Amino acid sequence: MLKVLLLMAMVTTPYFTGFQQDLALSDCKEVIEFIEDHGETKKRECRETLPEKDRFYNDNNDERKRDKNPPKPLYEIQYLNPCSVGIEHMRGCHQNPDAILCEDGSSPYTRIIRFIEGPRKGEQIITHGLCPGEETPPNIPDAELRQEQVIISPSKFRSLPILASKVKSDPEKFSLRNGNSHFWADAVRQNFNISMNGEPVRVKAIPDGWNWQYGDGTTRNLDFPGEPAPNHTLRDETPTSHSYKETGTYSVGLTTLFRGEFSVDGGPWQSIPGQAAVPSDPIEIDVWRTKKELIARD
Repeated sequence: MLKVLLLMAMVTTPYFTGFQQDLALSDCKEVIEFIEDHGETKKRECRETLPEKDRFYNDNNDERKRDKNPPKPLYEIQYLNPCSVGIEHMRGCHQNPDAILCEDGSSPYTRIIRFIEGPRKGEQIITHGLCPGEETPPNIPDAELRQEQVIISPSKFRSLPILASKVKSDPEKFSLRNGNSHFWADAVRQNFNISMNGEPVRVKAIPDGWNWQYGDGTTRNLDFPGEPAPNHTLRDETPTSHSYKETGTYSVGLTTLFRGEFSVDGGPWQSIPGQAAVPSDPIEIDVWRTKKELIARD
């Protein structure tokens, strides 16, 4: 009896180690079992017949795994927006005048893909400086997006029928060379009621930036729309006026930037990342020149 137990102690460790290694290379293995008072017997065991605790599997890197079908990575998407509800004026979209804007004049934003369950839990994929048209669906094979919260994405916000600002001028569609043509935008805050995943959602589109194109190659990006100036003359310069150096007909364009907020079923208002750049219908300005002539009197 003692000899049998000693023999088992001597062979158990090297046998089991070799068995684990061989199982990584083949499906079945002849196993020697030492039975008390009965010497030894042989039997053939395969992966499917092994106890769960003794199963080992390989991947391409020859690493052993205990599960053939690990859970799919589950992830969520978060956006970071420079325009924040409540602190728009302190840390709004215009806090850095030297920041590089998107082609449409809107501010870029950040997308964070965060894995919350599965083998990649805790991993993050961060994409900075996203602009309209670059918000492509994340390419994450064999992963699933958690759909627990209603989130208005930048692309969804831009798809809303947001009305453009109206371009106004004083004098109306007329100016003189080297005069100060006064422009302003008639923009309003807009509200939308939509449904997302069966939930009622309210959305606000708030004008936040005005990018002017004066038609003579000059542009200006302002964070205010201007206002009517009924007493304005061409001699008076205003914060939103422009002076043309040459005569001609110029097409004046405007793109209004709207930031968004949304509320789910009457809940708190949350910021929508990015901005919606909505172009206005341009107006034409005829710029004339004055000429002084001496007229003799009889």
